[in-house]
Amino acid sequence: MALALVVLRVRGENISDGFCTDGKCFVVHVDSSSFDAAQLVCQEKGGHLMTVRSQKVADDLGGLLNGASGNFWLGLKYADNQCSNPNDGLKGFKWVTGDNTTHYVNWKNDLTVCSPLCVSVSHKDGLKWTERPCNDKIEGYLCEYDNTGYCPPLSTDASVSYQTLYGFTAKEELKEIPQFTNGTLLPLRTRHICVEGYWLKAPWNCEVFNGGCENKCVQNGRSFACICPPGFELDNNGVTCSQQDDDPCDLAKCVRKCTRVGNAFACTCQSGFQLGADVKSCEHCKPGFHIEGSVCVDDDECEPEPCEHECINTDGSYYCQCFPGFIESTEDMHKCKMHCEKSICPADCDPNNNALCNCPDGFLLEDQFCVDIDECDSGFCDHACENTPGGFKCSCYEGYMLTDTNRCIKEDFEGSGSSTPFDIFIPTSRSPTDKPTSISAGSLLGIMVCIVVCILLLVCFAHCIMKRLSKMHHYDVDKGHNEIYDFQQVITEKHST
Repeated sequence: MALALVVLRVRGENISDGFCTDGKCFVVHVDSSSFDAAQLVCQEKGGHLMTVRSQKVADDLGGLLNGASGNFWLGLKYADNQCSNPNDGLKGFKWVTGDNTTHYVNWKNDLTVCSPLCVSVSHKDGLKWTERPCNDKIEGYLCEYDNTGYCPPLSTDASVSYQTLYGFTAKEELKEIPQFTNGTLLPLRTRHICVEGYWLKAPWNCEVFNGGCENKCVQNGRSFACICPPGFELDNNGVTCSQQDDDPCDLAKCVRKCTRVGNAFACTCQSGFQLGADVKSCEHCKPGFHIEGSVCVDDDECEPEPCEHECINTDGSYYCQCFPGFIESTEDMHKCKMHCEKSICPADCDPNNNALCNCPDGFLLEDQFCVDIDECDSGFCDHACENTPGGFKCSCYEGYMLTDTNRCIKEDFEGSGSSTPFDIFIPTSRSPTDKPTSISAGSLLGIMVCIVVCILLLVCFAHCIMKRLSKMHHYDVDKGHNEIYDFQQVITEKHST
């Protein structure tokens, strides 16, 4: 069960006693105060000054102030502009709750009141209601609280000690235990807290009264546990600690401090000192400290201003911190370099000359803005390339591995290389105008297209030549036939003659 409590704090008043009955709690405050100041304290804790409306409450008031000396404010005040009527029960007075309902009065006198007055009581005067100026500072006051969600007694057999949220220790005969009261059951000393009418056993939420733990409360996930200091062990009740019979710290004989380290114990030194050779005593100052008298004082390593931007001094050391828009240089921890996590960032310009601007590596200056260079357009990678702000990532196709940050070579499957492609981030520092050292995939594709076009042109040219030669061959054959025909005709004519 989760607890959600607002712990009410007492503003320095001394709480003497308290009692709860009939759904109400009454608390005695022994603290010199005026009427208004007393009412304010009661209101801060969710209550108001005590109202005595019945003989039973008057009897409870007598028990609370039994043995108390001095005067105590009640929650009764006269604030009318007219004089009071002494024959009226409350004589025109009203309770701080704003009403005048009552079944009980106990005035010390029947005098008429014509000015603002408040009421106090004292055990010496038989708890008679006495009018007095409201700004008088008297010995104390009584507060009244609604006691909703109260618990029954934790036990009717064993002895119990109650510590209420209102600051008083409840008596065992108390029958209505206020909510959020801590109850310790004796003799086991188990602890419980009253929440909404039920008793919850410790340890509970560490934020509420330290979880009920005597020493320290820790949270483990959704549960809570109590732990003890070195040399002590947790009792069976789970909340209190007892000193161990064989205290490891007694055996360690440490000169300064004994500290638990895991399941063991070790000697430690105060801040700035280091353990001596015997691992028990403390001597000299650790690096980063200097001796002043008998105390080791931390050196301020930031005094000589070793960092380019901001220096943070720590015990025995220091570290550098860069301004927004910069990161620590990998070459020198004291230096900072510009850094941009987006594709466009404002440039770092001279406030006196906007023409003098700087950009991080991998960015170009354009109108006082730094624009990321797309290194992938320059073909730095053999296979795949992913542009990033200020750099790029190369990766290889399956069956290849990345080498020299941008080259892809075929994997040797008989070796130990992995067949899974991987990326490496390359923060570019070279000029985007540098030529790549290898042929990119785009260039290779262009060469292949040119070769194919050339082959097609050669084929077309050869086809034209063959067609031309074929025509010339037909011409020569026809001519030959004609000549033979003419020759035969001449012979025929000769024979005929």
